[in-house]
Amino acid sequence: MKISVPWWSLVVLLSVCLSALAEKDYYKILGVKRTATTKEIKRAYRKLALKFHPDHNPGDKTAEKKFHELGKAYEALNDDETRQIYDREGEEGLKNRQNSGGGGGGGDPFSSFFGGFGFGFNNNQGSNEKPRGADVTVVIEATLEEIYNGEFVEIVRYKAVAKEAPGKRRCNCRAEMKTQMMGGGQFQLFQEEVCDKCPNKKFVTEERRLEIEIEVGVRHEHVYKFSGEGEPHIDGEPGDLVF
Repeated sequence: MKISVPWWSLVVLLSVCLSALAEKDYYKILGVKRTATTKEIKRAYRKLALKFHPDHNPGDKTAEKKFHELGKAYEALNDDETRQIYDREGEEGLKNRQNSGGGGGGGDPFSSFFGGFGFGFNNNQGSNEKPRGADVTVVIEATLEEIYNGEFVEIVRYKAVAKEAPGKRRCNCRAEMKTQMMGGGQFQLFQEEVCDKCPNKKFVTEERRLEIEIEVGVRHEHVYKFSGEGEPHIDGEPGDLVF
């Protein structure tokens, strides 16, 4: 008996197969099992994101692509709701959720672990020429259980961030020496403040959620630094947040 199959059904089947093959395995990208705990997912992302960050691999397009894939995978699997959607429906399910206004994506998970400004891969002395905001130091205490097993602690910080505002402002002010003719061939030397005109800025308060990994066996007075998460400077770089 000969069975005829409509040509369009084969096209649909082929399309579904190709779509499934094109979808990325987020668990494989992070190098974890499908049964991995949230703690294991955080730890895997933190380690790999640091390894493949573009600033750590200048000019390496493969590392840059891997870094972005890690961020996408982490954002999907770190949240219980999006992880369930991914497990059931894959990437397509996450896209449908975003298209329907469900949120997700577009964040910066790396900065939640390391800070958001120049975390030190390519530090050079030239950067010290810019004015810099004050560092903020916070003392946190870890329990013996957290030190023994390892844990991630979420810190919520409300920080001032400089945003563009209408108008201009005085900036880069410095003292310059001027001369003034006094008559009789004499000159007077005096100091005058000279400033540039820069785009105006205002400070607004933003919420930042940061993740601190309390590593197994961490020692007393261990320092965690989040670059660029300290006090801002209107004409320069923000300071660091140190735990």
